[in-house]
Amino acid sequence: MKFVIDKSDKYAETEIIIKCSSIDEEVKKIIGLIEKSEKSDVFLTVQAEEITKKIKFEDIFYFESVDERTFVYTEDNVYRCKEKLYELEERLKAGSFVRISKSCILNIDCLESIRATFNGKLEALLINGEKVIINRHYVPDFKRKFGL
Repeated sequence: MKFVIDKSDKYAETEIIIKCSSIDEEVKKIIGLIEKSEKSDVFLTVQAEEITKKIKFEDIFYFESVDERTFVYTEDNVYRCKEKLYELEERLKAGSFVRISKSCILNIDCLESIRATFNGKLEALLINGEKVIINRHYVPDFKRKFGL
């Protein structure tokens, strides 16, 4: 696959052209990601103390469910959100998020590195220095999403 970006002030708006011999699963996935990014679905409404705000999904490192509450972790903050983990998983399945445990969904774009641990688990080091465990049941899905 080849990417060509032609950046110039002469363009009034962004135009995306896909040239392909056939529309396969990879092309469908790319189209889905583009369509999803154009919608207002790129933000999530979160709460912290008395404040409610919107954050971009790309700024989210991972989601975690604890005691039936969903927490949103960014580089340096933790928020709450009303969505359940399974709702977020369905909403984000075409993007860079992947379920890594029963209680956690990870943004693979925030990974620094991964390493194997005991019992077939993986340990993911995030770009902010935080570590999360990828349970062995979710390792095949993680590897597929990560391209291993």
